[in-house]
Amino acid sequence: MIKLLPLNLLQINAVPSFGQKKSDTGIQENSLERSPKTDTFEAVKPAKLKKVSAKDMTTPAQLLKDYNLVVKENILGDEINCLLQPKINSKGEKIFTDKQIKIITLAAKKISFYKATAKKLEKDGNEAIEPAIKQLKKIFGGEKEFGKYIKAREKNGQPAAKDSVSIYNKLIKEYKSEYIDGDVLNSFAKEFKKKSYKQLDKNEKELIKMSLQDAELKLDARGYKALEESLKTSTKDYQKAVNWIRDLIGIRLVLPDDADMKKVEEYLTKAILRNDIKITKVSNYHSNHIYPYISQNTAKLWQQSSPGLQLVNNSEVRKKNGYTTTQMNIEFEIKDKKGKIKTVLGELQIRSEKLNYLGQIEHLIYDILAKKDIGKGIPELQDYYDSTGIVDAVNEVFSDPVKENAYLEYEKTTYARIRNGETKNKHVYKEADDYPLLADFGLGQYEVLSFESLDLIDKKANLIKKKYGQKH
Repeated sequence: MIKLLPLNLLQINAVPSFGQKKSDTGIQENSLERSPKTDTFEAVKPAKLKKVSAKDMTTPAQLLKDYNLVVKENILGDEINCLLQPKINSKGEKIFTDKQIKIITLAAKKISFYKATAKKLEKDGNEAIEPAIKQLKKIFGGEKEFGKYIKAREKNGQPAAKDSVSIYNKLIKEYKSEYIDGDVLNSFAKEFKKKSYKQLDKNEKELIKMSLQDAELKLDARGYKALEESLKTSTKDYQKAVNWIRDLIGIRLVLPDDADMKKVEEYLTKAILRNDIKITKVSNYHSNHIYPYISQNTAKLWQQSSPGLQLVNNSEVRKKNGYTTTQMNIEFEIKDKKGKIKTVLGELQIRSEKLNYLGQIEHLIYDILAKKDIGKGIPELQDYYDSTGIVDAVNEVFSDPVKENAYLEYEKTTYARIRNGETKNKHVYKEADDYPLLADFGLGQYEVLSFESLDLIDKKANLIKKKYGQKH
């Protein structure tokens, strides 16, 4: 296993914070943003909020509550949030236009829909997880063979489906990717830079936000219609939400380092030919010169015998940091409590014990970059993370392209060192007696981000969660 470094390596100098400031209303603001001068919805007449009776659909108080919710959940993205910002009159009252009110109301309803959907999916997943585990254990030869290495996602020590908070966050992310980042934001980007929104860099996106607030850019009729239509909810939206959560049931085959992968492939091949498992997608995540866990040739044979199976090209899942796993999307046919057969979507990942652990402890960096609540609502845990300086270190390294590339190379070299040892592949990276050090890549001052330190942080964090988690 990885050699751990002394605990005192966790004490690093403070790194300048990259946090955003908040306004008096508690709404997140970008330091580059400025107060809007005019309404940025095209051809919209301002309408001051008035006191209305209880019979009206939206009261001023409810509208302000919905507005704060929409901004907080960021379902529409920063650019549309700029368009929704109210004006403030001389009395300090917030003034919304008719179109702003309509979008805010629809967006609040969409949020409620996704939250309710997330809770239902979590319930469905928890009902299906035990049968899914049983099915996969049988496919891999039961407890006497590779079935004993099947491990499910857990919560409080028990197998559990993806939780509703994670599901909800994924639904919001997918909604923005499919609808907002498409027709809606393209209407801004093409007017501003004559290219699609996804082709813009970070600086160009910041300039778009500033231009929106200065009313130099407007949401045209086509963009507004696309936005409004995307927020309307129908029965089709529920099925689309279900299909977005491909890992409702998360299961891993965590193998010993010297496992016979040919035997693993044989188990899966037999199951596919007997229709004991329905695999819809195979992704071999790996980097150059690192062997995947399932050979591409075997996956191609599965594709030929299983119509509809999607085999992702290596180039699309090649990771700069060397992350290595074979990921399969599976449709589980499960009987519910009433005996009715229903399909539940799950994910099976194959990796070794060492790479599985590295992936687990490295996920903290991903969570920080995704601005997730790493403290899990536990003050003691947040205080501990703050004391290590890891958040500031992550933000500083990944805000500098040179440092980011150096860190990714450090990760890739570590993954390759382990995976090549498992496959007895010695021809790519020179084998060293020890694992690579961050100092080898010019990042010695960020020792808190080394795998050794991440290992220590993970162990301490788990102790804190166990001790204080139940109190919150």
